[in-house]
Amino acid sequence: MTLPQQAADAITSAAGWQPARPSDDGVFRFRLEEDLEMDFFSPDGRTGIFRSTLATLPDTETEADALLKTCAQRAVAASRKRKSILSIDTGRLQLHRAVRLDGLAPDMLARVASDEARAFLNDLAWWQAQTGSKPGQAAAPSPFSLSGFGGSWSPGR
Repeated sequence: MTLPQQAADAITSAAGWQPARPSDDGVFRFRLEEDLEMDFFSPDGRTGIFRSTLATLPDTETEADALLKTCAQRAVAASRKRKSILSIDTGRLQLHRAVRLDGLAPDMLARVASDEARAFLNDLAWWQAQTGSKPGQAAAPSPFSLSGFGGSWSPGR
């Protein structure tokens, strides 16, 4: 079994989900409650990447610049606590987090994968509130702050 599959199994097990299988392009896709979507993949079989699209940049340059300025200010302020990285890819704001998978004993791999997934989901929920990508949501604590994932989420799209 590959390291990415072992990591995905650890994530689904910790969350109480059914086991996930990668798509043809090798990406594990998770759609969660409250419009949270998370991809997990490994470009090299040794590093796991969590990724999610937060928002599409507005069409007008002024609005796009305002959103990017807000994001830049929040990224600097949150950088001590939030380890996921905000980036822009073809007109979309994306959040991602890399985690090393190789060299870990199986029990440590399971713990690291589930802890990193939880932290990424916390960051994702926080960033969605900051960017206004969840209509009607004010900046609030993440719903994933408790140990374990809880909730009724399902893997896949």
